[in-house]
Amino acid sequence: MKFIYLACIALFLLLSGCYDDKGNYDYDPLNRIEIESFNVPRTYYLGDKIEIKPVLNFAIDSIEDHLLFEWTILGNKKIYSHDLSYIADTLGNGNILLCIKDTVNNIEYTQYTDCNIKTEYEAEGYMILSKGANNESLLSYIKLTSNPNYSSKTGEGETNYYTCKDYYNVYHVTNNESMGRGPLKLLQHFRSANTENGSEVGAFWIFQEEPGCIDISGVSFQKDVTLASQFMDGMPAGFKAHDMVDMTWSTFVIGEDGTMYNRKKETEYLFNSGLFLNNIVTFEEDGNIYPVSGKGVVHHRYKTAGYTLFHEKTLNRFLLMTDGSQQNGGQILSPGILGDNIYTPKDAARINDLGDMEMICCGANRVSWGNRFYAILKAKDGTFYSYTFDMGDTFFGRSPDVEKVEQKELPAAAQTTLSSIINGSSKNLFNVGFANTENASGSTNGKQLLDYVLITKDNELYLLERKSGNIILYDSFDATITSIDTEAYNAWIAGIGLENGEFHIMEMTNAGYTKEHPRRMYSSETDFGGIVDIRFKNGADWQ
Repeated sequence: MKFIYLACIALFLLLSGCYDDKGNYDYDPLNRIEIESFNVPRTYYLGDKIEIKPVLNFAIDSIEDHLLFEWTILGNKKIYSHDLSYIADTLGNGNILLCIKDTVNNIEYTQYTDCNIKTEYEAEGYMILSKGANNESLLSYIKLTSNPNYSSKTGEGETNYYTCKDYYNVYHVTNNESMGRGPLKLLQHFRSANTENGSEVGAFWIFQEEPGCIDISGVSFQKDVTLASQFMDGMPAGFKAHDMVDMTWSTFVIGEDGTMYNRKKETEYLFNSGLFLNNIVTFEEDGNIYPVSGKGVVHHRYKTAGYTLFHEKTLNRFLLMTDGSQQNGGQILSPGILGDNIYTPKDAARINDLGDMEMICCGANRVSWGNRFYAILKAKDGTFYSYTFDMGDTFFGRSPDVEKVEQKELPAAAQTTLSSIINGSSKNLFNVGFANTENASGSTNGKQLLDYVLITKDNELYLLERKSGNIILYDSFDATITSIDTEAYNAWIAGIGLENGEFHIMEMTNAGYTKEHPRRMYSSETDFGGIVDIRFKNGADWQ
């Protein structure tokens, strides 16, 4: 009986304890945190400030007293602060990780973004070759980075898409020596990338009179090799290199008089491999061998074609420098012609014989299915014509076929303007914009692209619309224009180098054309010396 009594008391106490503890298991809801994705650039350069202000969404309240913030940059650099403000001082490719620790509930929340920190010279921009005192060769660089205050909406933010930084005479700064004398031309070239040989910004050939042509790194601007060292039997006597076509598998170096020498590369993964033969490049057709001049080369910025087009002035026809493969590269071939039905009108000038037509200029642009070329021809009576044709790609040694050749007389107003521009005494430069509005949705800054040709007359810059044939004076400058080069992806900006050392970047979109945006996007305050040549510096490969 006593046992039953004690058992009842114990049961009563147990039930009472459970009742009193009822509230101990009624926890407050957890104040979970969501970190929004970071809307920041993925690429930075040494010296850039990396700033991230995380946006936090709380389930209940936004009290942060119990939160610890830890940023990890490229896996090792730690910074403990709510917002990230960090000067990029380490090269690397990885991510930026934010870890927020809730010290009350012992829970961690994370968010990250990819991050690639490069050398300050790896950014896209413009290379400027100029002439200093005593004819010294000067190489400078303008770095282009995205302007965080830019807005594509009219009336909001800034209209300049880029922030620009000048590096004057950068070759001397990095090499602690003079580059040479007698600057002539510069040209970017590339190598292919694989798992063992990562991508790297294209290198630059610098053409000059003394001590001759050199190749420099596009990352450090340090000298790599000389052109003379790349010939099997030494530089041919009297040969003065003035231009080059450096493709995936083959390279053609072009002399001041148009004479060409070539090499086949041993590998596509090095900027320079294989040696130039000391035999002059020729063209063979129907059993006849012709010397050829490369002075009319059409520099296009893409590798998928498998060739580079050029106009051979003596023969007055179009020919190809081939590059399709290691086996088939290094040849001079005639484009394939599929009969007279490709020509409109029927009496249009022929690809393999332009007849009495004078070649004024020719340029290339990339379309989804191949390559489109635009030329301006001048007849003996002084009439100007647009001349367009298409060619596909080739990789197997045969010539690509020419399609849809169309020759049109330019409008009367354009005839008058062109006659005054191309007058035999003024300095004329031509640049056929790479953009093709049939194959692109818009420019990098969100504005409509233009199909254009830039033409200069001394200090004046004209724009010819390829579709309509209309010409307008786009801008005029304080000195003679000595060089033009457009952005390599869709030609929405153009660099303009002047004889007096000034450098300008023009916006070549519909917003610039209509003056919604200022046509001059950037005008450097640096005096670069007499500018000889400029080149847009793009990424690590042909486009």
